[in-house]
Amino acid sequence: MLIEVQRSGSPVVVDDVADEFMLQLVEDAELKAREADRSKLRLATAWAERHVVDDETRAAHWSDADRRDVCEPIGGEGTPLVHAKAVAPLAAALTTSARGAMQLMSDGLDLKHRLPKTHRAMEELRLAPWRAKQIAQLTHRLSREAAAYVDANVAPIADSVGRTRIERLVNEAAARFDAGEQAAEEDAAKAEWDVRFETYSGPVWAGTSRLEAVGDTPTLKKLYDAICKQAHARLDPAVPADEQPSLEHRKVAALGDLADGAGATSKTKLYLHLSPTDEVGTLERFGPVTAPTIQSWLATSRFTLQPVLDLARTDAVDCYEPPLWMRELVILRDRTCVHPNCDRDARECDLDHIEAFVEVDDGGPPGQTRPDNLAPLCQAPPFEARKLAPPCEHRAKTHYGWTYRRNADGSYTWTDPFGRTYDVSV
Repeated sequence: MLIEVQRSGSPVVVDDVADEFMLQLVEDAELKAREADRSKLRLATAWAERHVVDDETRAAHWSDADRRDVCEPIGGEGTPLVHAKAVAPLAAALTTSARGAMQLMSDGLDLKHRLPKTHRAMEELRLAPWRAKQIAQLTHRLSREAAAYVDANVAPIADSVGRTRIERLVNEAAARFDAGEQAAEEDAAKAEWDVRFETYSGPVWAGTSRLEAVGDTPTLKKLYDAICKQAHARLDPAVPADEQPSLEHRKVAALGDLADGAGATSKTKLYLHLSPTDEVGTLERFGPVTAPTIQSWLATSRFTLQPVLDLARTDAVDCYEPPLWMRELVILRDRTCVHPNCDRDARECDLDHIEAFVEVDDGGPPGQTRPDNLAPLCQAPPFEARKLAPPCEHRAKTHYGWTYRRNADGSYTWTDPFGRTYDVSV
């Protein structure tokens, strides 16, 4: 038996109601969801406005989460700057990443300060908060004047149109009000050009990864056409169509053909965890992989066998920088940044002294650098150009009042500046 509680507080036995009334319950549930999302967005906006700062060097920037040297505060033009210290506590309370918390604050600020009509429609529950946030994100880079144009035109119809129509309005506003800034926008877009390789996370085959390219349209179109042409060339006329690899798989194989033709080689350092009795091993940063697959890789690739590292080692040293073996031990032990809700790979992190390191000349005891006093925390990107303090979890601990300890079972307990605690399992 299914029992639901209406917005009015009255319980309803769903199994006993007619179809028409059940649809009313669905509408009621949608309004409750809108109220909950509106409340979360309201609170995130209020939190941001509690932590307004005038000094841009202390403000939160998107690079705090993206680890890129991009001088862009989280809110759009005309919104207040938010202190970087506001990000980590909100992210922890929401059980989300730093970027997730920043995005919520950015959306709230853009709606309140740049899109008043859309904001009012959301406040009155005429517009779903997720749609309001979508509009905020699509108009984020527009000037205030252009954003106001979109706001006036989209607010009356926002809850009944799709993303494509909103994007058309955004493009129209950019052309009408921000034409002089298009060259700068193009340059900003070029700053995003990159080719990125990443492995899938989760319960998937370790041989599956993603290659993403963002760049010049003619160049990428030329590459895509070459891939499709090579994929077509891989068709074997002697093999029935239903027995040949799919077009998608042939495109992937075509990438390999093009790489081989260009004389490309790959040198990858992989960390394999496999005992002699295991049928499935684990490749660090990749996932599970079967022993036969490992054998096939080793048979066709050059590899270097690394010595086995004893993860139970507790050796200590007196210098600040840990030796290579100790850094490797901590990375393999914890795998990711140990700040709440951060899953950045430990190999991209700094090793932090949980108990702050004190130089021996200043009275510090010997043996401060040891595995149980080290943990991976996100490192800062280079910010010399704009002289900003390094935005990262490391900074939250060093400057913003966060503390943490490593527990006997290998987990971590963090305490935020307000005394709230968060447990992190590794």
